[in-house]
Amino acid sequence: MTDTDLLIRKYIKSFNERRLQDAADMFTHDAVIQHRPGSGPLKGPEGYLESARMAISSFPNIRLQILRVEQRDDTVVEIDISATGTHSGDWTAGPLGTLKATGQPKTFRVREMLEIRGGKITFSGLTYDLQDLLGKPGPRE
Repeated sequence: MTDTDLLIRKYIKSFNERRLQDAADMFTHDAVIQHRPGSGPLKGPEGYLESARMAISSFPNIRLQILRVEQRDDTVVEIDISATGTHSGDWTAGPLGTLKATGQPKTFRVREMLEIRGGKITFSGLTYDLQDLLGKPGPRE
């Protein structure tokens, strides 16, 4: 297992165990965090903490499971993740809408792109199917 693989597993495990500061410490002070549509990028460990706390406020028992890790180049890694949790708080996506709390369990896929340099995360960007997450119908075939 590579150093990158170990870092990713430690990062996801820290989130799942709510050791958010441990996960935040894996980011450089100027890391760019783009986790939520409709909001500007966040910066550094504090930006990661803000993003993680927003996710937990919407899904207090959210757990992440790594489905696949793919090294894209020397510094960029793509992670496919399954996220599962009870939707207990509103989840806002800026101008894209708000998913009102349902109290129901929800599972959705997330793709995270990480840039890792010198053993630290310098960029984290999340993408997910907003139609699935927000419950909006997709285009008809």
